[in-house]
Amino acid sequence: MHRHAHTYFMKKIKFLLLFSILLLLIPVIPTEAAVKKTAVGVSSAFVERTGSTNLTVFISSDEKIAGGSFDIIYNPDNMRISTTDVKMTDTLSDYLSSGGSDGAGKISMSFAKSSGSTIDGTIMEVKATVLTPGSGKINDLKLEKVELFNEQGNKINAQLVNGQVKPFDGKESTYGDTVGVNKPWVITLSKPYNPATLNASAVSVKRGSTAFPVEVEAINDTQFRVKPIGPYLKTTYTLEVTDQLRSVNGTKLSQPVRLTFKVN
Repeated sequence: MHRHAHTYFMKKIKFLLLFSILLLLIPVIPTEAAVKKTAVGVSSAFVERTGSTNLTVFISSDEKIAGGSFDIIYNPDNMRISTTDVKMTDTLSDYLSSGGSDGAGKISMSFAKSSGSTIDGTIMEVKATVLTPGSGKINDLKLEKVELFNEQGNKINAQLVNGQVKPFDGKESTYGDTVGVNKPWVITLSKPYNPATLNASAVSVKRGSTAFPVEVEAINDTQFRVKPIGPYLKTTYTLEVTDQLRSVNGTKLSQPVRLTFKVN
């Protein structure tokens, strides 16, 4: 490859994801993990045409948060989200909170309490019905007016992770051999990731459309491990990594990735 062609190719790589199978067979030397930054995000979902899908909203931070608020903006001509489609989880059970959809393109959320606590998990579950017919339609879910505060009333800066409901447009591959019921996967990225975005919104294993419970754990600032919480059944699964996973400076994956594997 000519030198200038190689340089051009390298510049095109933004945030490459590799399935590092060989790393399971050799010792991994841990390095200092990336500093956890506060992140607020709404998950993406892949829907080929019309129909319902489930979304999640998360906050992940190691800072003590005393309160906050945000809006999620969507196009009501393309998606239907009613008040009954929005449910708060127990993550904010210690906070006074309110939230819901106005049915006209906006979901709002606010929460507060007298003292701060670290928040790391799903704070809201949303059922969205895609109305737009035909394939190839991208429906954006954009975070706006995001404000988080600590106990002193100072604003906490957060990395925002917007979502989309769209057909799958990433890289699909199939693992050639069958694997054991406790198979772990080690994922290697070309750049350090923000650990606050390493969660179920970004990384999942599914059997058909049903999520299988897995544990996602950081190894170092460019690697993480995905392993089942209980043994897999002897069937076919899909490991999915979406562009919800972000680098420390906010760069997203160049494309989502699906790896299909069979358990024997």
